[in-house]
Amino acid sequence: MSGVVDVGARLTKLTLSERLYLPGVLKGLAVTIRHFLRNLVAIRRLPTILYPERKRDYSDRFRGKHILTTRDDGTLKCVACYMCAEACPAECITIVAGEHPKIAYEKYPVVFDIDMLRCVFCGFCVDACPKDAIWMTRNYEMAFFNREEAIFGIDKLIAKPGLPVKDGLGYRPYYPGDGTVPPGDASSSPVIPGDGERDRLREKGIDAEHTTGPGPVNRSLDGSERGQLAVRQDPMVKS
Repeated sequence: MSGVVDVGARLTKLTLSERLYLPGVLKGLAVTIRHFLRNLVAIRRLPTILYPERKRDYSDRFRGKHILTTRDDGTLKCVACYMCAEACPAECITIVAGEHPKIAYEKYPVVFDIDMLRCVFCGFCVDACPKDAIWMTRNYEMAFFNREEAIFGIDKLIAKPGLPVKDGLGYRPYYPGDGTVPPGDASSSPVIPGDGERDRLREKGIDAEHTTGPGPVNRSLDGSERGQLAVRQDPMVKS
């Protein structure tokens, strides 16, 4: 034997019922109807979820839609350092930096766009951010009719103060109960720009280092005060 199969040769002979295809169709319909009736009687034991009436409860570390976190005065924590854009493997983050009107906040993003069609939801941007300014949520309901709708800007990414996050928070560096706390923001430092200010603050016993909580320069954009100086008990400083 040469091992060559003659495809023109009839290997099997179909019966009349097989040539009609009707018995096979009826068998398939019987399986479908059997499953339909069984699920109709025991609908609560279905292996699938009746979406959107019911939604699966994902982990607190689920990587969904991004949010940009804000300070107490509602301004973005992001200082446009481009770390997230550099770490992004999909190159889907676009940032344009601008000078913030408050010198304590350094820079801020004039433009912060994420192309959700290119994003792979890896969470690298969250890990790279030094200001704890970008988190991910458990919101996975994103549908678009065109590419423009898939580009989320600051208006779609910013966390609204006082409003709950849709579907809850997801992947972020700090989780309640795990013993870790977010880093303090640079704007909370009570250091006032100028020559010799840091030394004078130390002499007065004021914490001039990176501290948590509001400081004298951490006030809202309208100029209203939001905090007091944090006093550090330093044994090297005489009262």
